Amino acid sequence: MKKTLLILIAVSLITTLTFSQSLFSYTNSEDTKQDLKFKTFLTDYVSSQYKIASGKDLAPERLYDIIDGIMNASKTFEISPLLIAAIIDTETNFRNIIGSYGEVGYMQLRPTTAKYVIDMYPEIFKNAGYDDFTVDWIQKRLLIDPQYNILVGTAYLKHLMNNHEEDIYKAVGWYNGGGNEYYAKKVIYKIAEISVSYPTI
Repeated sequence: MKKTLLILIAVSLITTLTFSQSLFSYTNSEDTKQDLKFKTFLTDYVSSQYKIASGKDLAPERLYDIIDGIMNASKTFEISPLLIAAIIDTETNFRNIIGSYGEVGYMQLRPTTAKYVIDMYPEIFKNAGYDDFTVDWIQKRLLIDPQYNILVGTAYLKHLMNNHEEDIYKAVGWYNGGGNEYYAKKVIYKIAEISVSYPTI
């Protein structure tokens, strides 16, 4: 009886440790409590939205790349990670796809639009290790590097916010082109859903 109980406790501890390591393996000592909250939320939200859309699990290394991309872009451009996540979810459900008009990756950016935005923030991209600004390189990188894709998409959103005097609703509407009010409402609705489903964020 005691042996069985010890085995059950050991299995329970191993399972807990495995879960903890997989959940927080991409965290570091500089993470604040708020960072940990966002990363924990994003782990659940990104993986669940991807699974609903694709019917399969997102590979852990790709999941962590997306989460790190959202967190880094959020800090770089001072935009809420919830807004970035809501746009990615609206655009692609966290799938790495090519759109029907040549939009690339998670945040669905055309390479020419990406270059236009990157040229506005060259130092930010150089400091992040991205120093090739040719359209061909940008197009390839947008598809193979989630963190780059999210950084460029967030830079574009920041540019739109600057153009619309920090009006998030207008900026989000223009993210999809043409001041699309329906698109803006979809993104805002996703943020509202997140707030209800994850009230501690």
